[in-house]
Amino acid sequence: MIRLTADRFAEPSDALSLREQPLVVHQRVEPTVNDKLVIFVHGLGGGRYGTKSTWGNFPRFIFEDIPELDVGMYQYRTLKSRLHFTQSVSLQAEANVFADIIRDQLANYTNIVLIGHSMGGLLCKAVIHRLVESGARNALTRIGGLILMATPQLGSMRIPGFLSMFSYDARALKPHGEFVTKINRSFEDHIELDEKADTLRKETIPTWAVEGISDLWVDPLSSGIGLASSRRKVVRGSHTAIVKPSNKDADAYMWVKERVEIALHRFKYDVFIAAAMAGTADDAEYQEHRDAVLALIEVLKNNCNCPSVFYAGTSLPVKDAWDPKILALQIDLQAMRESKNFILFFPKKIPSSVLYEAGWALILGKPSIYITPNDKELPFLLNDAGQAFPDQRVRIFKCADREKMLKEVASYGDKLFHYRERLDL
Repeated sequence: MIRLTADRFAEPSDALSLREQPLVVHQRVEPTVNDKLVIFVHGLGGGRYGTKSTWGNFPRFIFEDIPELDVGMYQYRTLKSRLHFTQSVSLQAEANVFADIIRDQLANYTNIVLIGHSMGGLLCKAVIHRLVESGARNALTRIGGLILMATPQLGSMRIPGFLSMFSYDARALKPHGEFVTKINRSFEDHIELDEKADTLRKETIPTWAVEGISDLWVDPLSSGIGLASSRRKVVRGSHTAIVKPSNKDADAYMWVKERVEIALHRFKYDVFIAAAMAGTADDAEYQEHRDAVLALIEVLKNNCNCPSVFYAGTSLPVKDAWDPKILALQIDLQAMRESKNFILFFPKKIPSSVLYEAGWALILGKPSIYITPNDKELPFLLNDAGQAFPDQRVRIFKCADREKMLKEVASYGDKLFHYRERLDL
């Protein structure tokens, strides 16, 4: 992998010398200030640069229109480039390489959107399958979205079956073949495709598909399998034309750009903090708890790379200033859905709706931390919740006082909500 730094997107003058680099990342400054990345992955016989490149103006348009993004260009061997037999590998082997790059070299990016054309879309799906299979949960959670452009998810009926005996490419594209069957089953079992859905047992990776009305290589069933109509876009153009927008008003480009932005901003808040309000004994106790939570928020922002935190008490300086119960419930649940992680601040045993919120966080699959003085304060089920999730989805911080709490949270830094790496989903 190599990084190129420039304030505008341009193909490198020495692109040929980079042909052995699987990934080239275009960033605006060194070191990059962005924590979001989109990666374009070409298809069969495609390439990332040159007059015959797969993508045309697409990467440049995205680079110009979404400045919070860096742009990556992935390249691998297909068709003629496979004539170098000693360097030719299967698509699954290439996916293993790609997955490790995402896990390791791209660890500084908290949100990565994959855009794959044709067989490149299959490679992107195989990468996600590999992350699931290897238990690389932290890397998997950083995949913010997947956009499949003219991708034969079930294989291509245009590829003669007998060629799979001789060609890695044909083997990957074989209709209903072992490769596409394996990755599609992995998605069915482990991946939720709708960003509005949060589940306990699946990882959510928002996924969309673009289909060309004149595509002779990929049929509509294969390109859109598993996706609702609202997650599929049919545009004019051939198999190759839909990924080469002539201008920024092209239907495919506008739709893809909007989906990239949805993937980047799926979560409004990094952390939702639940802390008792009405259940506190008096205004003095409420103030004490509120001050502790506000101090915790500062630690999250300054030490843990969590700049956006929801806490209902932020704008409520006194105990009796909250919204009516039904409205407060609606606001809190909506904010929780829009939050990536959950913290329960529970300094003493209090009958409070925060316990209900902790349960909802579990249902929604939110990585959760419970902050409490000891084993006696939490209800039994929450106290043992950490043992129910071997991936450390739930952890309990036993902090006797405010200072210990702040020190404990700060010590984790930006790995506060990291999962245990080995996970059998």
